[in-house]
Amino acid sequence: MPSATNPLQLEVRDKVELHVPAGESVAIFTVRVQEILDNGIVIDRPIIEQRLMPAPPGKSVDIYFQRQDATYRFASKIISETVLDRLPVLLIQKPREIERIQRREHFRLDIDLPLRFRLLRGAGGEVLSPYLIGKVVNLSAGGVKFSAEMPDDLTVIANDVLQLAFTMTKSFSVAGIEALILKATSDQRLANRQTFICRFLNIPADIQEAIIVQNIRYQQRYRVEARGR
Repeated sequence: MPSATNPLQLEVRDKVELHVPAGESVAIFTVRVQEILDNGIVIDRPIIEQRLMPAPPGKSVDIYFQRQDATYRFASKIISETVLDRLPVLLIQKPREIERIQRREHFRLDIDLPLRFRLLRGAGGEVLSPYLIGKVVNLSAGGVKFSAEMPDDLTVIANDVLQLAFTMTKSFSVAGIEALILKATSDQRLANRQTFICRFLNIPADIQEAIIVQNIRYQQRYRVEARGR
């Protein structure tokens, strides 16, 4: 948990993202803070394909972490690699300056995915429509933006509750998640097309974590593909 007196101060067991430059791409790992020392911060040492990540002293890295109001970043360098209670860890420099990079609590990933949704009578309420088909515009662990062709006999507006289902990969699907519509807008060119911005209501912590992991993997894949063009 962040310090009550300084919410930007990292604490032991905080989860952070370690961004490691790799040529023209960036490798991203989710790690935990294991110790806070006078001369640096001890974090998990990532494993790549069953091998410890190379960690030459002096290598520049970036650390990203989240607080309730925003996402923050600071530049750091690897000081050394070591072992803590048989756990491979890295000692990195403490931040000289912390940069606020995003107001939202969760990273949003622009992505094109099919989505099924249906209208409910409030959270956990009666189902009011059959499943309809939409398309995800962007996705985070906190919510989703999607568009859909709406039937003439169904009106969906802000503060309505939807039940959602979508598949990110062959091995990872989300079903039965409820979401509150924060904003609903109509397409001026297509009368029946609407775009919805939603906040998840009942999403379990493990599903949130899975979405974060999948988002990171999509980002890594995009960087690799972009480098190959």
